[in-house]
Amino acid sequence: MHPIRFKSLLIHSKNIIFERMNELTKRIIVAAIGIPVGIIVMYLGGIIFNVVILIISLIALIEFYKIAEKKGYPTCIPIGIIIVGFPIIAVLSHKIYSVTDYKPFIDITAPHFILLFITLFFVMPLYFLFSKKENFLAGIGVAFTSFFYISLPFFSLVLLRDLENGFYYTILTFASIWVCDSAAFFIGRKFGKHKLAPNISPKKSVEGAIAGFIASTTFFVITSNYLIEISLVLSIVLGVVIGIFGQIGDLIESKIKRDAGVKDSGNIIPGHGGVLDRFDSIIFVVPFVYIILLLFMF
Repeated sequence: MHPIRFKSLLIHSKNIIFERMNELTKRIIVAAIGIPVGIIVMYLGGIIFNVVILIISLIALIEFYKIAEKKGYPTCIPIGIIIVGFPIIAVLSHKIYSVTDYKPFIDITAPHFILLFITLFFVMPLYFLFSKKENFLAGIGVAFTSFFYISLPFFSLVLLRDLENGFYYTILTFASIWVCDSAAFFIGRKFGKHKLAPNISPKKSVEGAIAGFIASTTFFVITSNYLIEISLVLSIVLGVVIGIFGQIGDLIESKIKRDAGVKDSGNIIPGHGGVLDRFDSIIFVVPFVYIILLLFMF
């Protein structure tokens, strides 16, 4: 090989290695800071947890709208903020009221939420009807999707933390998803031969998905029985739901990004992308976990 070409190849290889090391370093630093902070916030719960989840959910909303705009779909930030923020702020106002003399700005009752949804049903079409933005139907679709994909999951996360033993259910859900992702990655990398969804996420394998499911379910069942007074049936059901729907949530977010032609939902978390990239599994799992717990409790 010509000396100049060899030198060029060597420099290029070094740049790739350093770039990957920098990304890995970023991930390690963010994880070393983020995980302890996240555990503390989950442990504290209450007003602090609500405020953090509200901020995260609004960032996720902006990321989702930016992806939608990449596809040429119209969006409306004010409506989105109401859709995402109202339920969490309603709960937050009651928690503030419980430690102060301020009256909550609205009572959390079913009629109020029904009124909110009816209002949105009228306001959203009217906004896009009289706006100059094109793609009327797509705009309404994005607004409604932001409710089911952003608002409902993060609100469910707040409600999950407020349950009896909510801290344990919340942290176990996060930990089980992490175990699932880790097992799927390492087993898939070592033994993966059959592609799971090549058109969505080419690196994911059937073997990795099965390993992630088994690891996640086993982890949740074993750990939950040590931390919480929980029936074996409930722990198995929750473990299975997390192991299955966590991976589906990951694929759905990958599909959304691929469809819009973006690599990451954002760049707010160094080395990790955006909020949606980190919460893609959580936002699909938490509503199911909360509903199942309610069914078993009542």
